[in-house]
Parts: sequence; structure tokens; C-alpha cells
Amino acid sequence: MENNNMTIESSDNGNLGNKRPYENDQQQQQQQQQQQNQQEIKRSRIAKVDCRFLLQSRDAGCIIGKGGKTIQQLRTTHRTIIQVPDCDAPERVLTVTGDIEQILECIAEILNVISENQRVRPDISEIRALIHQSQAGAIIGKGGQRVKEFREKYNLDVKVYPQCAPGGSTERCISMRGQRDDVMRCLKEVYSILESVPPRGPSRYYDPNNYDGFNVQEYGNGWNNGRNDGYGGRGGGNYNDYDSRGGNVQGNASGVTTTQVTIPNDLAGCVIGARGSRISQIRQQSGAEVRIDSQPLQDTNDRVISITGNPQQIQQAQYLLQMAVKQSGLWQGGQN
Repeated sequence: MENNNMTIESSDNGNLGNKRPYENDQQQQQQQQQQQNQQEIKRSRIAKVDCRFLLQSRDAGCIIGKGGKTIQQLRTTHRTIIQVPDCDAPERVLTVTGDIEQILECIAEILNVISENQRVRPDISEIRALIHQSQAGAIIGKGGQRVKEFREKYNLDVKVYPQCAPGGSTERCISMRGQRDDVMRCLKEVYSILESVPPRGPSRYYDPNNYDGFNVQEYGNGWNNGRNDGYGGRGGGNYNDYDSRGGNVQGNASGVTTTQVTIPNDLAGCVIGARGSRISQIRQQSGAEVRIDSQPLQDTNDRVISITGNPQQIQQAQYLLQMAVKQSGLWQGGQN
């Protein structure tokens, strides 16, 4: 009997011994699965990148769409996070977050949306990517060789602007302009290069509220004012500080019109600048013809400024005039 009991006990132990490896296998598989899931989550987080682009303010509206419909559709279709913060300046920053391939697909559709909204040449697109200043050298290449290769390889107008965007930012702008497919192929190569050259040093994003209309050609250019094959100029902000009178009082078939605004005589000097330097800059950067009357209107203390150009040039000139007055520190009025 004792032997039988021992046999049974031995048999039970044997059965238990057979179960343990199975249970261990299950535990190992669960642990491996958990590790794989954690690795996938980690890889997913690593793969998420932020790509930032400079936009004209007028283009932000068509990206957002009526009631946010367009931007929501873009987010859903491309599984990306898209942000276009509101701003009174003539430019905004578009941020797209996600997997780089999804981002590129999203940007291609955004360029198409912008082109349809502008009703200009549908085959020509322009993108202005913002990158950390420490990465600019990798895009420019030794002696500018890499930028030259981009131009020749993709038949594009490619430029890396020399200065960081204003407001103490560490971002520089890369402009690519040409056939949309070529722009997208070039942008993909740019990001491939940037992936191997991580940013170095402090990082501070550009806030377009710090827009500097008088140095814009050094950090991001003036949006090809008045050109029929690409982006036009864009004004921005609330031009409520001045009395606008006689808008579009003169026009012709080419879309050129004249608008008049008035400013207090005491502020005329800050618009004109030393030896006409400020008003000359406004003319150059807006592409508009800007004239200021030499004397105030009769029985008033106001002087008339006449602005002639297409609607985009006029809006840009108005914005620059407003900035000239605000930066002088002499204007005491408030926004409506």
C-alpha cells in the first residue's frame, strides 16, 4: 500500500511537472508580448515628429475650412495633428505632427487646397519649412553645393534664408518653389537629411506675432507680391488705427486699384522715415505705390496716404504702415 501511495504521489508530481512548463511558456509569451507592445509604443513615439511651415495668413483660412471642416478631414485622412494658431500678422505657422510619411501626404494635399483657393497656376506650389538653425548647414552643404544639387535635381527655386525668424527664435526658413511633385520630392529628401542631423543647442519656435515686415526678406521673404505664377503678397492684422476712405476708388481690368487712408499729421514722420527711408521700404516690400500728401487736409490734422496696387499689395502696404506707426511708440489709439 505504501508503495502504491508512493506511486500515485509520484504520478501526481509527474503531472504537475508536466503542467509547469506549459504555464511558464504562457508567462513567457505574455512577457514577450508586453515587451513588444512597449517597444511598439516607444517606436511610435519616436516616429512622431513636428514639421513646421510658414504660411500666408490668407491661406490659413482655406486649410481650416468652414467650421473647421477641411482641417478635420485632413487630420482624419492622414492621422496627423494639424495646428494653425490664429495671428493678426500677415503670416502664420502651420504645425503638422505625426509619422513623416503621413505628414508628407498631408502637406501635398494642403498645397493642393491652397492652390485651389488662390486660383493661380495649379501646377506651381511653394513650401517654406522652418528648421532649427543648427541644421541649416546640412541643407546648404559645403559652399552651397547641396542647395545647388536640389535646384538642379528637382528643377526648383530653393533658398535657405540667412537669418533666424524674429523674436529670438532659433528657426530658419527653407523655401522650395516649383512643380508640386518636385517640391514634395525635395521636401522628402530635406527631412531625410534632417533625420540624421538632430538639432543642437537651445530651441525656440518662431511666433508670427513677432513678424518683422522690414527684415522679412532676410528670414522668410515677401511672398512674391503681384506674381501670377505663385503666391501673391498678403497683408494682415486689423488696420483699425486709421480712417480708410475711398477704398478701390480707381481700378482697371488688371485688378490694380487705389485706396486712401488717413493718419494724424503728427505721425507722418514715422511713416516717411529719415530721408524717406521707411516709406521706400514699404514700397519695396509691398510692391505697391505709396504716396503721402505733403500737407494735411483742409480744416483737419489728417494727411492722406494713397496706396495703388493689386489687393494683396495694398493689404501688405497697409499692414506695414500700421507697423511703422506702432513701432514708433507715438500712437496712443487702441484696436477696435
